[in-house]
Amino acid sequence: MTKLAPTSDQSLTQNAYNAVLHMIQSGALSNGEVVNERRLAEQLGLSRTPVREALGRLEGSDYLRRSGRTLLVNGVELSEILEIMAVRILLEADAARNAAGKMSAAKLADIRQRLMAMTSPDQVTASDHWEVDDFLHLSIAETSGNKLSLRLISELRARTRMFGKETVPTRFESGRDEHLAIIDAIEAGDGDRAAQLMVQHIEGARYGILQSFTASSLR
Repeated sequence: MTKLAPTSDQSLTQNAYNAVLHMIQSGALSNGEVVNERRLAEQLGLSRTPVREALGRLEGSDYLRRSGRTLLVNGVELSEILEIMAVRILLEADAARNAAGKMSAAKLADIRQRLMAMTSPDQVTASDHWEVDDFLHLSIAETSGNKLSLRLISELRARTRMFGKETVPTRFESGRDEHLAIIDAIEAGDGDRAAQLMVQHIEGARYGILQSFTASSLR
């Protein structure tokens, strides 16, 4: 791992937080894995103080949990996934309906260009795929005009970030096509259609995650 550049104490803690969160979300730190403060500090090229503070924040956000004195990665359980996706359906369908006809031509063109550039899962990194996915969903939420909804959608999406193209590869092409259809409906100002397509998209993602859990349990 690339060591983090020196900066202020507060920024060091934030950098450590972001780095460890990325490790959890990308699967580099898996569910139930022991988190070693000293080892992480060495990996990041930091003193243990900002790493300790970052781990405390991650524990407070339920990304980590304690078992006695041991700190463990707190993975997302299937029941939590189902709850998150159910809430996302409600929030994001409403966001898509309210964003219809309101998104700028420039933003629509930017989203569409990014989606069309993802021609093959082999040529797109997990990070790049998630960045485009975030850009679309959060742009829709932002355009809807509901700031609380935007914050909640962002937080819920972050909680399920580990379920991307690498863990649910069957969703790559279908997910891209569904995104394009949602953007088309928003551009056309068809709020009901945009909301319906968003529901179908998130339900498809939920089904893909369920398949991933089932496959993992059979290994």
